[in-house]
Amino acid sequence: MFNVEVGKSYICKPIGANYEMIGCIEQTYTNTAVVYIESYDQRDYSVIIDGKYRLLVKYCDISAPAELVS
Repeated sequence: MFNVEVGKSYICKPIGANYEMIGCIEQTYTNTAVVYIESYDQRDYSVIIDGKYRLLVKYCDISAPAELVS
């Protein structure tokens, strides 16, 4: 596993979500991190809205750093 950094974006699968998404790390804890969702699968729309674009993700569910293309 790699170290996650606050302010960087990663591909992850937050708790309660069914699909991977891209999120920016806002806060880290012992085994989890709070991510601000930047890009997601529309099928997870209700999960994103319920969490107000901030979700909890386990470190083991963070797969790789993400580079957003504008």
